[in-house]
Amino acid sequence: MLSSVAEIIRDLLIFVVAMTALLIVLLVVVSKLPDSNPLKRLLTALSYRVGATVAAGAVAIPLEPIPGVDALYDIGVPIALIWYWYTFFRDAYRAHSGQSRPDQQRPLRTIEEEPPRVRSHPNNQRTG
Repeated sequence: MLSSVAEIIRDLLIFVVAMTALLIVLLVVVSKLPDSNPLKRLLTALSYRVGATVAAGAVAIPLEPIPGVDALYDIGVPIALIWYWYTFFRDAYRAHSGQSRPDQQRPLRTIEEEPPRVRSHPNNQRTG
């Protein structure tokens, strides 16, 4: 019985070490990607959300004994976190489906803004 529990714990530790190594490899690979890469932008936004959630939990611990403040914190922070995570999933869905926000659409070019056309070589032009 005891040896089977030890084997389970050993297997779990091996799994945790392997997943940690994969996470480190993923972070290194993603950090090497260009800033315009959608995967890098998505994982950056995800890490900001996870960090904000952990920070909200860490700040909640010292605020618990303060009456009034803890009640406001218990109401306000979940609402803010829900909105923050909602914007993550909304933007991730837009990036996945190819939609863009209205404020990020590029304006259409007008005739005056067209790039200059390449002129042919002077020897190839007709004279006459």
